[in-house]
Amino acid sequence: MRRPFIARLTILAVLLASPLLSAPLQGQVLIGYLFGEKLASPTFNMGFEVGLNFATLDGLDGAERTNKPVFGLFADWRFSKHFHLGGALLPIAGRGAAGITPIPTGDPDLDSQVQGGTMHRNIGMLEIPVLIKWAPKRETGFRIGVGPSFGLITSAHDRYDATTVAGTPYVLERDIGPQLPDWDLGVSFEVEWRFPILSIAARYTHGLSDIAQAGAASAVHIRTLTGTGRIYLGKKGKKAAAPS
Repeated sequence: MRRPFIARLTILAVLLASPLLSAPLQGQVLIGYLFGEKLASPTFNMGFEVGLNFATLDGLDGAERTNKPVFGLFADWRFSKHFHLGGALLPIAGRGAAGITPIPTGDPDLDSQVQGGTMHRNIGMLEIPVLIKWAPKRETGFRIGVGPSFGLITSAHDRYDATTVAGTPYVLERDIGPQLPDWDLGVSFEVEWRFPILSIAARYTHGLSDIAQAGAASAVHIRTLTGTGRIYLGKKGKKAAAPS
């Protein structure tokens, strides 16, 4: 019962965020105008994160990389001269893999139809990475971070690309959301380059949770490389004493 509610909540978040996804710069102007200096200070920033996940599933035969969009909000707090705490709420952060050898389902009719074809697994996820970052410079330049990533699995579907005996291609789709765990815990490593009003980053997330279907013979773990850009909101306030 809890998963449908989570799915509806995620859909609502996506709908609310979609105007900003299509035009993040307009959103920056609007939110910056409404909240002004509350969004930024000499030690705190927040804004939009937009990027792409290059994901696969370790433990599934034939699994190949699939690409999924990333979108959400991030925040960054500098709590000492060279260390930052960074976090994000990413309601659009899908995972999955393509080219998978079909997994037996226990349904003879379905298994016979997809035998010899391939499977594409799509996993909807709300991701919350929390990283401690080291920064040689206070405002701009290189940063490196590490920390946990909490992934709430909101949906999951298997899509089968199969061919009939006559050679006609067709597609079957199967909802496997109820068969997967609700959470995926991982550890993330990130390299970032900060400019005055934006930054670019590459983040690798190594999934630690087994997200295989109940009763599966082997464990399945998510592996994800994320390329992302961050657009900072608001404008910086007056200079304040930097944390020691």
